[in-house]
Amino acid sequence: MAINFGFSEEQELYRLQIKRFAREVLRPRRQEWDREKKRPEAMVRQAVDLGLLDIEMDHVTRGIMIEEVGYVDFNCALPFLVATEPHELKSLPGLPEEVSRPVREAVQAGRSIVAVGFTEPSGGSNVAGFKSHAVLEGDFWRVNAVKNSISWADADYFIITCRTEEAEKGIWSLSNIFIPKDTEGVSAPRVFDDIGTHGAVRGEVRFEDVRVPANYLIGERGKAYRMMAELFDTNRAYIGLKCIGAAQASVDETVVYAQDRVVMGKPISQYQGISFPLAEAETLLEAARLLCYKILWMRDNGLRHTKEGAMCKWWVPEMTFEVVRKCLTIHGHYGYSSELPFEQRLRDILGWQIGDGTSELSKLMVARAMFTKAGVG
Repeated sequence: MAINFGFSEEQELYRLQIKRFAREVLRPRRQEWDREKKRPEAMVRQAVDLGLLDIEMDHVTRGIMIEEVGYVDFNCALPFLVATEPHELKSLPGLPEEVSRPVREAVQAGRSIVAVGFTEPSGGSNVAGFKSHAVLEGDFWRVNAVKNSISWADADYFIITCRTEEAEKGIWSLSNIFIPKDTEGVSAPRVFDDIGTHGAVRGEVRFEDVRVPANYLIGERGKAYRMMAELFDTNRAYIGLKCIGAAQASVDETVVYAQDRVVMGKPISQYQGISFPLAEAETLLEAARLLCYKILWMRDNGLRHTKEGAMCKWWVPEMTFEVVRKCLTIHGHYGYSSELPFEQRLRDILGWQIGDGTSELSKLMVARAMFTKAGVG
């Protein structure tokens, strides 16, 4: 059995290209998106123009992109991912070609965003209890839904998960429906004042008696849960890699600082109280990186990766947060200020301990894979 832990020659070349772009183009504007709370649309367009964002790239290559961009600017990582349409959901299956083509082209060019409305005020993981619903009335769906925690709540288009079948069908009663934001009944977003990831507007959007054509269904009717579950399984590796990128940057910067900072006549790197925590952080980041790329390799090879995605989701955001926190404290009072990037990285990573599944939910998913659903509480 052959095992290869390396990237292909083409992937290594891409890593060098996206790394150079991130460090030369993105790094100088790192604080801009956080301070102004704006989506880095100009950066996405520039990357698209340079051929760095390709919808045909495999998932491992896309992971390389996320890690390298996350290393420099966390707020650019998610928009870059969105522009490459990383999952079948974003190809808008089932939507008429004359409708989907211009939307896909706008997304791929970095001009537009398709946001996913999944979570509800009364439930995120309890999908069987979703209250959002859509009724087919002749040639139109009538949608009534409230969706919150939407990343890109100010998007141009939404894919809304809501109930279209009898409640008794549980998770198999849900469908995905495509809704342009200018459709009558779509409210202006109620934007949340989040502490981090300011480059992505997050908030709540209400859909009140919204009518869209019957062929605006995304995927198969009643099969939304399966589609969304597959999306989350893979996306959790991307979440992990952008957190790893930010934490790795913190460790690299702290290694340099520890060699320059002299206390009691010698660099603090010579004190094991400093060098050992950094050695531990480097070890943990390498292990996490291997897990994330294994998940993307499994996705590229058509292998189920629900358990591995859940492992990544509960562990990596928590671990990387602690790595960045340690790097901040090693820098002392300077690390605690906004002059250095650690506080922003902490804020940005923290949100991903919640988004796309909390640690508790993720651990439950791993446990169910180990014991079966009936075997765990």
